[in-house]
Amino acid sequence: MSPKMFSRLMRVIKYLVSEKTLAHQARKPTGFLGKYILQPMFVHGNAALNAFMLEKLDVKPTDCILEIGFGPGVMLGDLSERIEEGKVHGIDFSKTMIEQATIRNQPHIESGCLELCEGCSDKMPYEDNHFDKVVTGNTLYFWHPPAPHLKEVLRVLKPGGLFVMGFRDKTQIDQMQLNQEVFLRYTQQDVVALLESVGFTDVSVDVKDSVPVDSYVAVGKKPFN
Repeated sequence: MSPKMFSRLMRVIKYLVSEKTLAHQARKPTGFLGKYILQPMFVHGNAALNAFMLEKLDVKPTDCILEIGFGPGVMLGDLSERIEEGKVHGIDFSKTMIEQATIRNQPHIESGCLELCEGCSDKMPYEDNHFDKVVTGNTLYFWHPPAPHLKEVLRVLKPGGLFVMGFRDKTQIDQMQLNQEVFLRYTQQDVVALLESVGFTDVSVDVKDSVPVDSYVAVGKKPFN
């Protein structure tokens, strides 16, 4: 989808749906709006960000990977295609997105490569030190507050494990005029400080020219001790 087409889609969506409803749907898609309005917006609007996160993950065939807030499940499919001896897990608290991701990734689920779970990232049903890598995109804004979610990520990662988080920074969120009650704002410096505050090390934020907007990806590691 070209930037012009995406812009037109956004104008149509904002015409059909109130700003606050759209914000809540972005956080937790449900029903008709989630399936037919938010899903295509996620698929096309997040394509470049997902590709950048995949690049930073540097997936190995033996990796055990978790995606938090997988939405339509496009990245789950990309991850599953790169895994051979490992496994991909996904957790999301939207039943609508779980249904859509299940449809999109049925072959990977049937093969046992992919397992989906309904739940929230501030209390995940996974063992300590379980995953080689954890990835999430466009979820940070909805974690009120973020620390419990990030501490859970740290808990389920293996020592030395990698956390990759795609996001839009404060300037981008402001330019999109997204609801301030639902979308928390973070600068790149805020994100680095936040990850370091809960215990991640070697934290950095990388930027890549993208459409419809530039992509930001934060990377951090779980320390060995």
